[in-house]
Amino acid sequence: MSTNSDWDIIDFHTHIRPPGSEPLSLPGVQFSDSERAAQQSRFRRLVDVDGLVRESEENGIRLRILSATIEGFFGTTGPTDIDRIRRVNDFLAETQRAHAGKFLGLATIDAFSGEVGAREVERAVLELNLAGIVIDSSRDQRYPGDAVARPALEAAAALKVPVFIHPVGAPCSEQLSRNGGVPAYALGRGFVNGLALLSVLRSGVMEELPDLHVIFTALGSGALWVAAEETAAFPREKDLIGARPNIYFDIMGFHPATIRYLVDFLGAGRVVTGSDWPICRPLSRTALAAAFESAGLNPEQQQLVAEGNVRRLLSLRAA
Repeated sequence: MSTNSDWDIIDFHTHIRPPGSEPLSLPGVQFSDSERAAQQSRFRRLVDVDGLVRESEENGIRLRILSATIEGFFGTTGPTDIDRIRRVNDFLAETQRAHAGKFLGLATIDAFSGEVGAREVERAVLELNLAGIVIDSSRDQRYPGDAVARPALEAAAALKVPVFIHPVGAPCSEQLSRNGGVPAYALGRGFVNGLALLSVLRSGVMEELPDLHVIFTALGSGALWVAAEETAAFPREKDLIGARPNIYFDIMGFHPATIRYLVDFLGAGRVVTGSDWPICRPLSRTALAAAFESAGLNPEQQQLVAEGNVRRLLSLRAA
């Protein structure tokens, strides 16, 4: 198959932290010395905005969508500080302005803070001009389908901005990492991200808010299989995924089998490129084009996944 790479790359899943941020410890997670050194190296890159600009230019990435998750500042339990959250969003807005055309920011939102979170969605989008929001998959073992998250989701839907639902550590992270190392810890994050999807499906929020667009990560894509099996087991139920066209997944890297799986389940119009920078392997035009070819994507599908779907999501508010 000949790959037509006449497309730009928009990386929807790029992390960043304000300068002076401190690494968040992961209680109970067992890292080897080499793993801990790699983690520290990744954190140094998280606070190096100029380095990210250079790396993006060198690898042919046209636009990166930046996010800084609640978990990264406050962990997965306990209260959050709205003043600190506002400062993070101010930093994201400043970075977006300083590097116009290269970066757009997703507002950091504690979706589980009720109306407080909703008001910050409005401030971040209307006053700071951020392009969307990022929320955690879970906090204090509550999920986005919970009523407490509804005000933030309603605010995002009213403003027609995308909602990135990002993985967080599982409550059993210590047992996972003890038995399976860092890969098992990541598996737990995928479980929580998948459970967040199932909570959204069960809650009815997608039907109630037709302008709500949510993006999950490939790490949680096992929930797609579960949802499909649920439909097969209870055929009177409507298709759990297909009936909700505003649910998207990022590819979280560029593994051909993952890309094929997501496109087969969702259609190319609901899959976006996301690298999980700086956690996963560096994304480049060459690597992504090769992955698309191996996954069997035709030129139209490649364009949608590489940039087209994110451009559509970003244009909804303007429209």
